[in-house]
Parts: sequence; structure tokens; C-alpha cells
Amino acid sequence: MVNRYTIAKILVAVGLLVWLANSGRLDLHILFSTPLNLFHGLGLVVLLVGMVMQAWRWWWLLKVQQIGLSFQRTLGLVWVGRFLAMVLPGAVGGIMVRGYYVTREAPSAKIAGLSSIVLDRSMGLYASFLLSLTALALTVWSSEPLTGPMLHVGVVAILLVMGASLVFLTLWLHPTRSFMLGFVPGRFRAPLEGALEAYRGRGRCLLACFSLSLAISVMAMGAFVIAGHAIGTPVGWKQAFMVCPLVFVASALPISPGGIGVGETAASVLFARFGLETGATIMLTVRLWYLVLRLPGGLVYVFRTRHAGFLKK
Repeated sequence: MVNRYTIAKILVAVGLLVWLANSGRLDLHILFSTPLNLFHGLGLVVLLVGMVMQAWRWWWLLKVQQIGLSFQRTLGLVWVGRFLAMVLPGAVGGIMVRGYYVTREAPSAKIAGLSSIVLDRSMGLYASFLLSLTALALTVWSSEPLTGPMLHVGVVAILLVMGASLVFLTLWLHPTRSFMLGFVPGRFRAPLEGALEAYRGRGRCLLACFSLSLAISVMAMGAFVIAGHAIGTPVGWKQAFMVCPLVFVASALPISPGGIGVGETAASVLFARFGLETGATIMLTVRLWYLVLRLPGGLVYVFRTRHAGFLKK
């Protein structure tokens, strides 16, 4: 049953898209009048490979927690989560979907399974902002002038990377971890401490997962570069590295179903700061590619609900 909050979020998404179209920030004519070309196929392939790599990263994290899901089942859960996230608010909805399914798959290790999802998502965001800082550093290294938008994005990226690094170190070091766990309710404290200790003992695996995160982030940002070429308004890699992390964060906010409208608005405003006026159209192009890739997840979901043995041991 659709409640009033869901209706409100749908209205937010529709309202933002209508505003973008009426103001000229979202050019549907460019999107639908441009003939299909190889860039559309390349964009689909890049996003598909990125999704498979994300499932691989999560599978490794699950193995650290001794949750014995096969890679095939892990990919299935990621695909189902991606599909259902299209109708749930922001990327947070996709995390909730994966959390629901992983706790069903491993009921005796719920905290460990949920920790793998949080770490999986955190690694992705951390890697994307680290790439943003890399683009800023390369600009400084090449003695190019720093514009106001680049400085603003750079400050945000620095603060987020420093904050995330501090949280990681706090949980990695035993004294500070013990102090922080003191604020956790008693029944969750022991399983959470066990999950954190498992990660601490697998540093090489975490490093490999983070390397995957960097590759996945490059592919996600590359999709925006490819989308720009697909509609005839090229995006530079530096622009993508600086803007996309903030667009990802905006799309993850639980404001509208799947972040629709919110991501387009953020892309429009942020890309415009870097001299590109088709940010919303580029974002919508990438969203349509995601839609094509996520629809098979709907089939997986339907098949799963009708056949209880699917994805089960």
C-alpha cells in the first residue's frame, strides 16, 4: 500500500524533473533526438562490468565474515537490490534491500552481514572522493589555475576523506574501538566487535577490495564521460572526477524514489559550475542505462519470490 510519504517522494521527483525541463536545464530533445550510437553500448558495458565488480567486492567482504554465499548468489542479491532501489528512496533503499536479503541468507550472522554492506558502500564513496582529490592534486601539479568551484569541491572532498579516515582509524585501533563500542547496546556489542576484529585480521583483503572500489568509481565516472559523448556534449575526466562524487551523494539521499530528480538537479547545478550546461541530461542518460541493466533484477526478484529454492543453499 502506498502511503503519503511515498506519494510525497514521488511528487518531489516529478516536480524536480518538470522544473528542470521547463527551465531548459534538462533537454529531452537532445536526449531522444540523438541517434543511437556506439557510446550507448559502451556505457551499458561499463556499468555492467562495474556492477559485477561491486558484487565481487561484496563477496570478498562476506567471505571475511565467513558468510558462505557463492558469487552467483551474491551477484543475484546485488542485482535484486539494484532493481528494487529504483522504487525506494535513494541509494539508502538499495542498502536496506541488500540488508534484508543477507540477513535471511545468514540469520546467524546478521551483524556481520550488515557490516559488510556498510563497509562495501563506504569504500565506494571513499574511493570516489579520493579520486576527486586526485584530480585536484593533478591540477595543482600541472600549475593550472584553480577555479572557485574546484576549490569548493576540493574542500568538501578533503573534509569527507579526513572524516572517513578518522572513523576508520578509530575502529581499527583497539583502544579507541573498545571505547566506541562502549556506546553500543549490550546485545549488539559482542557480534559487532567480532565483525570488526575479522576485518582487522584481513588487511590484504581489505586493500584488494579498496583497489576494486577505485576501479568501480572510475567506471561510474567514466559512464558520465561516455554519456556526454553519446548526446554530443563531451565531459572531461577532470569535470567528472570533481562533480560525480557529489552527485552520487545527492542521489543517495532518501528524498525521492531511486534519487530520481535529485541526482539530475545536483548534476545540473554542479556541472554548470564547471561550464557544462547539460549535466541533468547526462545524468538522465546514465539513469536510463542503469534502468536497462536493472530490469533483469526484476526478473530475478519475481523468480525468487515464486521459487523459494532460488539463491538458497
